[in-house]
Amino acid sequence: MVNAGATGPPPARALAQLLTIDDQTDENGRLLLEDSASGDAQRAARRRGIPMQSGSSPYRDTPSRFGGRMNVSAYEAFRPDVAGVLDGFAWLAEQRSTVDAATPASAQRLYEASYLGLTLPLVLLHRAVAPFRPHDELPAVVASIFKASRGLFAVAVAMRNDGVGRHEELPAAAVVDFAERGGHFVRRQPRRVCAAPTRLIERTIGVILTGGGADAAASQLPEWVAFASLWRCYRVQDELSEALSTYRYVMDQLTRSAPASRPEQLFPRLVPGSPGTFGQLTEAVLAHANSAQAQLNRLLGRAGDAPPIGFPDLLRLL
Repeated sequence: MVNAGATGPPPARALAQLLTIDDQTDENGRLLLEDSASGDAQRAARRRGIPMQSGSSPYRDTPSRFGGRMNVSAYEAFRPDVAGVLDGFAWLAEQRSTVDAATPASAQRLYEASYLGLTLPLVLLHRAVAPFRPHDELPAVVASIFKASRGLFAVAVAMRNDGVGRHEELPAAAVVDFAERGGHFVRRQPRRVCAAPTRLIERTIGVILTGGGADAAASQLPEWVAFASLWRCYRVQDELSEALSTYRYVMDQLTRSAPASRPEQLFPRLVPGSPGTFGQLTEAVLAHANSAQAQLNRLLGRAGDAPPIGFPDLLRLL
């Protein structure tokens, strides 16, 4: 880990940088994004001798991925971290209960835990005090929690969008069944299937939903991050994500009703169900994005102000 210099905390970073994982690697040199990383990053990993072998999926209990190509090397690297990943999710579940113990073992809980897992490396890589270097230093168990969280988050979002188990208790097997029926074990680009055994996926979901089946006290996560800081960063991201999702939906609706060659041409149009224009909505969302940028930099201990987010930046965030 590195420390802030003697001259003071490092400067603020742009929102897109704070929210993005691209070519970062863990302590073993493995890419956090694995097959989703850029071609250049994958080629660089291979040159460094990082195994990137693929194979055929043997999991007949999830027919959607049986016979599909899976990243064998990624799962082999993941296996030593299984206990740490489960303990980490148990710790996140335990700490989450201190915020709101009334939340049932629902899709909402899966959403929050997986979002926290996605936020974890962002905090550890971008914070001002003792950040991990972007390459070859982040603990492998943190990278593994991030990788597991990517798939679980997609399932949780789909369940929330479909109104499935959002606020009622769910057995882990029901989540696995939903993921299988919805094709969530198969990624389209690049086309790969999840490499983890179904029983491990179900066990991980069970730990997240109930906190049982693993030892929160054994997790190393509290050595690296304070939950309160992680939770606040997640909340800022989540609120911004909701605002951007609504904005993108409105833009799509306006474009369908009357196509525009440039997004700026939508500004004078009224937003359906609102007395305001799309231009006014854009100003409000830009203010929200700039506030989120300032909040995240402050939470991460970074100094000063990053360049303000403009409309082109906003479009890229979508």
